[in-house]
Amino acid sequence: MNTMLRGALLASAATVGLMAVPSYAQAQTGGESVDVGEIVITGSRIRRDTFSAPQPIAVVTAEAIRESGNTSIGDILLEQPTINPATNQQNSSGTLFLSGQTRADIRGLGPTRTLVLMDGRRLPFSDASSPAVDLNTIPSLMVDRIDTVPGGVSAVYGSEAIAGVVNFIMKKEQDGLELDIQGGISQEGDGEEFRAGFNWGKKFFDDRLNVLVGGEYASLDKIMQEDRDELFPGIRRNNATGVTVQNVIPTSRSNTAPTATFQLIPGNVVGTARAVTLDYRNPASVVRLSNACGTATVQPTCQDEALFYSGVYNALQGKANRGVLRTYVDYKITETFKAFVDASYVKVSGYGMFQPAFSTATGGGTMPIFLRGDNAYLNGGGATAAALRTEWLAAGKTFTQGSTAAVGKFWQEFGGRDVKTEREQYRVAGGIQGSFETFGRKVDMDSYVQYSRLDGRTTSYNVPNVARVQQATDAVLLNGQIVCRDAAARAAGCAPWDLVNGASREAVLWANANSTTDQKVTQTVAGLNFTTDLFELPAGPVGLAFGFEYRKETSFFEQDALGASGALFFNAIGTREGAYNVKEAYGEVRIPLLKDMLLAEELSVEVAGRVSDYSTIGGTDQYRIGLNWAPVKDVRFRLSEATAVRAPNIIELFSPQSRNFTTAAQDPCDAAVFRGATAAQQAARRVTCAAAIPGWNSATFQSNFGTGRPSLALLQGGNPNLGPEEAHTYQYGVVIQPRWVPNLQISADFFKYNITDQVGTIPINTLFQALCYDDATQPVDQNRFCSNILRDRDGSLTGVVGGVSEVMLTNQNVASVKVEGWDYSIAYGFRTEDVFGKDYGNLAFRLDATWMYRFALQGLPGQAFTQLANTINNATPEWKANGSIRWSNEKLSVTWNTIWIDSMISNNAFQPNQLDPYYTGDYWRHDLRASYKVNDQIRVRAGIINLFDEYPPELPEVYTGTGTGSSQYDNRGRFFFVGANMEF
Repeated sequence: MNTMLRGALLASAATVGLMAVPSYAQAQTGGESVDVGEIVITGSRIRRDTFSAPQPIAVVTAEAIRESGNTSIGDILLEQPTINPATNQQNSSGTLFLSGQTRADIRGLGPTRTLVLMDGRRLPFSDASSPAVDLNTIPSLMVDRIDTVPGGVSAVYGSEAIAGVVNFIMKKEQDGLELDIQGGISQEGDGEEFRAGFNWGKKFFDDRLNVLVGGEYASLDKIMQEDRDELFPGIRRNNATGVTVQNVIPTSRSNTAPTATFQLIPGNVVGTARAVTLDYRNPASVVRLSNACGTATVQPTCQDEALFYSGVYNALQGKANRGVLRTYVDYKITETFKAFVDASYVKVSGYGMFQPAFSTATGGGTMPIFLRGDNAYLNGGGATAAALRTEWLAAGKTFTQGSTAAVGKFWQEFGGRDVKTEREQYRVAGGIQGSFETFGRKVDMDSYVQYSRLDGRTTSYNVPNVARVQQATDAVLLNGQIVCRDAAARAAGCAPWDLVNGASREAVLWANANSTTDQKVTQTVAGLNFTTDLFELPAGPVGLAFGFEYRKETSFFEQDALGASGALFFNAIGTREGAYNVKEAYGEVRIPLLKDMLLAEELSVEVAGRVSDYSTIGGTDQYRIGLNWAPVKDVRFRLSEATAVRAPNIIELFSPQSRNFTTAAQDPCDAAVFRGATAAQQAARRVTCAAAIPGWNSATFQSNFGTGRPSLALLQGGNPNLGPEEAHTYQYGVVIQPRWVPNLQISADFFKYNITDQVGTIPINTLFQALCYDDATQPVDQNRFCSNILRDRDGSLTGVVGGVSEVMLTNQNVASVKVEGWDYSIAYGFRTEDVFGKDYGNLAFRLDATWMYRFALQGLPGQAFTQLANTINNATPEWKANGSIRWSNEKLSVTWNTIWIDSMISNNAFQPNQLDPYYTGDYWRHDLRASYKVNDQIRVRAGIINLFDEYPPELPEVYTGTGTGSSQYDNRGRFFFVGANMEF
């Protein structure tokens, strides 16, 4: 491949966000193509030259991965316009179990709808709590290229490919040793990143045995919000009463302090709030809070110096490290067959950082704490207690057990609720590949068996035992000693907690706790694939691919008994276990119809189909139909239509179902509720309620639940009766490669997704009303939503004939999504010697953009679709573009890269006249990278990412950089990196 094209490829790849035209793997010199042979490209299993790729492919090369300066492959992919932010190093520290992970999300449809492959084979899920593949488990130095194909490939690869496929093509051989090392640090001196990797390869026994061994170690350090002047303390919307346009103002201080705030309501009844705060660092400090800070919900203008900004606990980037080892070995059994083994081991540690446990000043929440009037420390010695008693009396309270004040407090004494996540993953694939002759035709075969196992453990630190905190803080004087009031707690070793002067170490240790989870995920896959040319047509050979696959997935997740009991300031999750298997067969055929004719330089049709049999959902099928037409050599049209399915995963199917209760539900058939309904609703209910309840009378029926009545029982959790999600996708595109402008490539591709039956849950009153009793278009006993409402037809369970004994609010196939847009790409490169007559190096230009003007979500059947494109809510800009300019010669290359994210609506729940500003404004990030070849063995590189130190838009929806929407942007600021690659 000549220097010019190599420069063009690297320039394109360095931009990363590209929708590559099919000529990517063709070398061009002066307008002539150099055939690189037939390969299996991502998106099809038929072997072909890459110019006849059936749909757009985005390619990231090995050189681009090294030169990017990114430690995580996921950050490289995020620069592609087709990729939306998901879990990555900017937000995974705020998740309970996903710290250190990076996931791919095509079109914003979710990582569980983006299939990740390695050499065309499925990768195992990297977590039992949220099934998806962690891209950081792939050793980046061993990646030859990354192909991203959005949409329409489920017929070829199977479930999870609704949004598309990311395929990692790995290196298979190498001669000698390669070492690579890279380090980086932010302008602020934090967020350090380090990566070191190696590859070693050699052939033995007259080149029959090929061995490749490689691996890498990588780490990144945390970045805290308080260490960014541009982002701390932060901003918020002014949502104060009477403010009709919510403008952006400085964030409020928290009225829940690390020491304590006390809501002193006069007379212990609802009235004007009187709040005070303590500061243990300043003895005798009792400060009465201002009205803006003293209310139960802090006001926008709260800025009392006695309080603090809770943003001090926010992490902009987590802390993680990982080690990856991979070995690939193949042995030539014969001249046409080889056996191979591909094995890898991954060990990952991630650290999630959360604010300490907290209690609210309203007395509600997960850990409500109250200071009682007879508290021993409130009535004890010291200036602080005396000052607090003065405030206590001024609020009309007494020093008795029944006179209380809610405590608002960050329980900093326990420390931050950090979560350490440890994962070990093993994967081994082995099989036989080769070719043979049959009926005069060459047949290529690929057979393999793959087994993967993930073992994970999380340890959640400093999650206090709620009951023990309540017992310890309820301290009284007994026989001259300060003790816990609860006798059983005293017997168990309860140490009293001093809310007035600060807790003792013994009190903290007694009330503190940790929680652990253990998980195990396994995947077993066996596949057999064949490709061949069936016979010759005048326009070329008819290509055929077909194969079979068996897959079994198991998942186990268990929480420790104390955490699962709900006793801790932590999510009570419990145990989840499940498994399923699927048997599949697929076929794909490419039929060339015309070639080298007038208005038909090439015309071909492709058809692919797949049938599957799941142990959970039964049989499914999907297909893809494609058309490629080149009326002339310079222009090629590609069209495809496909269906796809996503089988529900183990979490959606088998999460434990548990009993819960609600007092918020209203029975539409109840007489009082019926009277308040609209005429249309009443008309429907006269039919549906009468069918569901024996002897129902709209004027007299009184349900067993509702306002002032007992709560309603709910069954929540997974649903083993879920069906598949289904999608219909369309892609129409054109590729232009004019011969009169060598090396110019232009493509435009329209895409459309219609997805139905997405898995979700239903709000209970929506289930009762819109989906069941307000829908008289079908009988109640045939309405699948009404079947989730269990009526007590004889009154034996509820005491009311026709009462509701239980409502099943488990996962359901309820949502729909419609996505539409265009992908654009233009690339051009030339040698300056060809243009100016003198060699000044090579220049390459590339611009890739996605215009996604529609992302519409229907949460429930019958509801209106909500437009989420161009909104922060869905982290989906209408426009996203990536452009690059690259100059190179034999030794030096310099690349300028720009990422543009279109201005988005800050919150689509509001109207423009309710928010100021309403839009984020355009976002630009510029990167500068350079690489220098010292000699044939050593190449060094360096760069600046976010050259102009651009931070996220100054809006509360994205400003802290801690959520998915904000991870669209770079929150660490200007970042420097250096690296070196050495070959021996």
